[in-house]
Amino acid sequence: MSIRRYYLRKHRKVVLLVFLLLSIAILFLLINAISSFFSTERKVEQVVERFYEYESNGDFSNSWELFHSSMKNRFDKSDYMQDRAHVFFHHFGVNTFDFWLTEPTKVKSEQIQVDYLDNQPIYRLVVTYVYQSKYGYLEIKQPVLVVEEENEWRILWEYEKD
Repeated sequence: MSIRRYYLRKHRKVVLLVFLLLSIAILFLLINAISSFFSTERKVEQVVERFYEYESNGDFSNSWELFHSSMKNRFDKSDYMQDRAHVFFHHFGVNTFDFWLTEPTKVKSEQIQVDYLDNQPIYRLVVTYVYQSKYGYLEIKQPVLVVEEENEWRILWEYEKD
């Protein structure tokens, strides 16, 4: 009998146990990765990313569509489109901007400056706009809320309570 066969026969249980433990660990990591990919926080990030990708490309019509209804009531669509283009692109002298997001955190309605969002899941992120403008390097930080409205995640900005 060869040494290899002897080793395998003698340590078969150990080898199987190690293989089983490695398989369980890999399965656990895979399930965790898949569940985080489909998590609520990931969906919240995706809607904010989509909103600011539209904004950075000057597609303010589509970004406006991702607003919560209270934001749509606050900003007329055509006025919003003109104002955003004028302020961000014409004043700063840029064609686009970069941005990055913080991780979404769940907040309670009493922690925010919005008074009509009771008993809803609310997430807050901070978006940092980065401009290479005619005035130099600029960063603008903006807190963003994301709430569910009619089964869709929607963008909301905080304002002082009236």
